[in-house]
Amino acid sequence: MIAKKVLLVGNFGVGKTSLIRRFVLNEFSEDYISTIGVRVSTKIVELNSEKIKLLIWDVAGTKDDEKVPKAYFLGASAAMYVFDLSREETYLNIKSQINTVKELSGLEYITVVGNKKDLLTSTELEKINKIISIPIDLVTSAKDDENVEDAFIALAKQCLK
Repeated sequence: MIAKKVLLVGNFGVGKTSLIRRFVLNEFSEDYISTIGVRVSTKIVELNSEKIKLLIWDVAGTKDDEKVPKAYFLGASAAMYVFDLSREETYLNIKSQINTVKELSGLEYITVVGNKKDLLTSTELEKINKIISIPIDLVTSAKDDENVEDAFIALAKQCLK
């Protein structure tokens, strides 16, 4: 079995912790508890008959002008940038935020996930897809358990590249 450090990053309140809880524990809570610093969870996934222990770093959400310690990013094999589909301020500067994550982590590719799909209609979702300046890899709902596992499997695949 191999262990790989993966990061979940993005603004505060976008659902990073909820995605992790849904993936690791298959639980969802409406309660919002802000992550302070970083919280690490683990889950073993099997991919191509290989077991991978994902060390999932839930990096505290920030505002655009706040800096996250570079040490959190060191040694990461993959990263997921999460934004809230229902809050425009979480994706307005998405391109520069992802570039910052790339610089800090040294990763060439970041998986981009729009969360909280359950709060939007399909028409609203189409409008957002047109506004966002970069491709979105997956649209998820931690609440409805939609595409959550797929998002983490995408991270695991990134680890093996």
